[in-house]
Amino acid sequence: MTNSPIIIFGYDRPNHLQNMVNSLIKNSESKDSDVFFFIDGPTEKTNLKLHEEVVDYANQKFPFKNQHTIIREKNFTCKVNIISGISEVLQSYSSVIVLEDDLILGNYFLDYMNKALNFYKDNKEIWHINGYAHPQLFRNKRKASLSVLCQPWGWGTWDDRWKIFTENKYYDQNIISTLNDSERKKFNFYNLASYWESALKLDQVNENSIWDAYWYQTVFLNNGLTVFPQLSHVHNSGFDGSGLHCGINNDFDTKLNNIKTKTLPKKINESKLYRFNAYLFYKKYFLRRYYNFHKNKFESFDTFKKWILKKLIYKSVL
Repeated sequence: MTNSPIIIFGYDRPNHLQNMVNSLIKNSESKDSDVFFFIDGPTEKTNLKLHEEVVDYANQKFPFKNQHTIIREKNFTCKVNIISGISEVLQSYSSVIVLEDDLILGNYFLDYMNKALNFYKDNKEIWHINGYAHPQLFRNKRKASLSVLCQPWGWGTWDDRWKIFTENKYYDQNIISTLNDSERKKFNFYNLASYWESALKLDQVNENSIWDAYWYQTVFLNNGLTVFPQLSHVHNSGFDGSGLHCGINNDFDTKLNNIKTKTLPKKINESKLYRFNAYLFYKKYFLRRYYNFHKNKFESFDTFKKWILKKLIYKSVL
């Protein structure tokens, strides 16, 4: 089995990077894998001490097959650093595994990723291999599923799919917001995950620096499918307030899988069970967010009554 190269992106979180690399090394395939570190350059607001610690750590010698460390001389931004880094590596390889510094990997993450990348390499309907999986009510721990969703936390793809993304400059366009309501609702998964479209809109006015929503947009517009394990091989530790785009919450926490995902779907169609599980997860996510936004209105009966009356008056005016 061919081991895909691993790309690691870091910036100014040395502890996160160290924890992620330590979990990667526990994967036996890592010693037979080529690994590329891409460390973005600092800005005037960067904590230079933390950035230097990241650079020093990435320059250490790790027990990988081959190791390459690329330190950006200037700040590329998260979006440009990741898109250009993946593109650079895919000039020499046919597939990649992509990691950011805030991930913790299960012991069989690479086993699953490499198996899936090899298994689906010639199936052009599959665009993306997810290492993370949404918390699920019903699951088979040793099985994978096909989905229309994307999750960028420990993932992989192939050079020909990525080429469509870069050559068509999908990374610069918010096409989703030009679609009809029905298509936008599909992209935003019943409008329960509308943060995807919001991220595109913010990036278009330079209020964000994201790449993943553009990649998901590309998969969606090309009717692509993705592969999810039914139990996550990745935990995202970045929801601790340390990242550029993540606040503090545990909405996406899930149990980390430490057994092999053995079964990959041969029939190429979306799993209705995974869709149902994802719907339950996002419904709970949406309701939690809605409650937290409005929770001051539920503090007493009087505040709740005033809120309801305001809603009713507004509707009657319309």
